[in-house]
Amino acid sequence: MSSTGKGAERLQKIIAQAGIASRRDAEDLIREGSVTVNGKVAALGDKAVFGKDAIKVNGKLIHSPASKVYYLIYKPKQVIAMANEDEEGRTTLKDFMGRIKERVFPVGRMDYNGEGAILLTNDGDLTQKILKSTEIIRRYHVKVHRVPTPEEMVRLARGGRMENRSMVPYHVRIVDTYAKNALIEISFQGMGALDVKKYFENKGFIPEKVARVAIGHISAEKLPPGGIKKLEASSVEALLTQPDLAKKKISNLVGSKGTEVRLLSEAELEKDADLKRRGKKGIIRPRSRLQK
Repeated sequence: MSSTGKGAERLQKIIAQAGIASRRDAEDLIREGSVTVNGKVAALGDKAVFGKDAIKVNGKLIHSPASKVYYLIYKPKQVIAMANEDEEGRTTLKDFMGRIKERVFPVGRMDYNGEGAILLTNDGDLTQKILKSTEIIRRYHVKVHRVPTPEEMVRLARGGRMENRSMVPYHVRIVDTYAKNALIEISFQGMGALDVKKYFENKGFIPEKVARVAIGHISAEKLPPGGIKKLEASSVEALLTQPDLAKKKISNLVGSKGTEVRLLSEAELEKDADLKRRGKKGIIRPRSRLQK
């Protein structure tokens, strides 16, 4: 059943605005037959008028949330990135959300073995804007199976193409080195953790761990696995209105750590390659300068 009256909106939008699920997950609920409008099972593409039509999800009437809330959670590995219980009894984000009283959903998705920062909210409109934005920088820590050479760091910084799209890091640096592996920090605009894993594999590395440590300027580095902190609305909105905050934060981190950073231009890369072709030292510092 689809309402065509004044104020009618698509069901997935209404469900997201009510804080039940993101629009993408709401579409799945509709496809599964879990949504009814005025007692009839809804279909994808149906519309309704919030407050006039009786819209139910899994038999429960939905209401507009009293207020918008925002949280940051550090998703542990082998946890399903959803705010509901799993039918098979597997651990989900819900198992770590005991102190959150509001009904919230994750902004975006993360695979079962992925870990790191995920936003939780009941703000459907802002969720859509964040998911559609190509300006938000996401920062990752990637543990690889060996300590990369300076030349390999250049190749990581240069970027490449994956599945007909270009991936060029905003920055790359070595955070720490160990006996047989290294922790590399890398950031991209609009790339997910699975993209980052494939990126390193394409560059000849074996990623042992990929953790998203920050979404824009919002960092989860001090959160333990399963840890949660509440965010101010202004901070989350700044992901869209002030994307340069993330760039400033990266610059400050790099300066405070005293390690080499890869904010390399094409001109710098070409200069390095040209110097080495002529048998001279390149502009890339030796590995000892890349370590903490």
